[in-house]
Amino acid sequence: MHDYSMRGHPRERLIFVLAAAAFSIMPLITTLSGWLGVGLAVTNFTIFGVLFVLFDRFVWRTWAVRRLFGLPDLNGKWICHGRQFDRNGNVTQEWEGVATIVQTWSRISVAIYTETSRSRSGPASIERDEGHGVKLVYTYQNEPAPGQPNLNPHRGTCELLFSEDCTEAIGTYFNDHNRRSFGELKLTRS
Repeated sequence: MHDYSMRGHPRERLIFVLAAAAFSIMPLITTLSGWLGVGLAVTNFTIFGVLFVLFDRFVWRTWAVRRLFGLPDLNGKWICHGRQFDRNGNVTQEWEGVATIVQTWSRISVAIYTETSRSRSGPASIERDEGHGVKLVYTYQNEPAPGQPNLNPHRGTCELLFSEDCTEAIGTYFNDHNRRSFGELKLTRS
């Protein structure tokens, strides 16, 4: 998994809120441990770390938090249908695969597996396109499956526009000089 940027999302403000919460919780923990007669040596940094991990992995996925901050949840398995085109716009190949998106609040990974290759994402960004959906743009590295002499390892870029309810996406991709191809794909949540 790797970091992703979220255009228009105030991540630094949310980290500030988590830090403020950690400083606010510390006196409560000290008081509670005193009442229980237990000595705890917990630092603000530890509390912040726990709050961050909880938010990063779980809390951000709740409906209320996603709605409040405009965060899409793209996690899951997706059925992928793709078409490759030549320079004249003619379909040269159709392909199918399975896409797996793993996302936390701070990190994301996209993997697409087909019969002939697999691709894994690199740097990514997510942007809410009001009235249209959620746009995910990422780079990827594709590796041919064994026994595919006509395919070369290559890098590319993919841009997907997810529906407002994040149940399907349409997009385009293009590859570098090692493949020199481009096409479109459609993802449907399975």
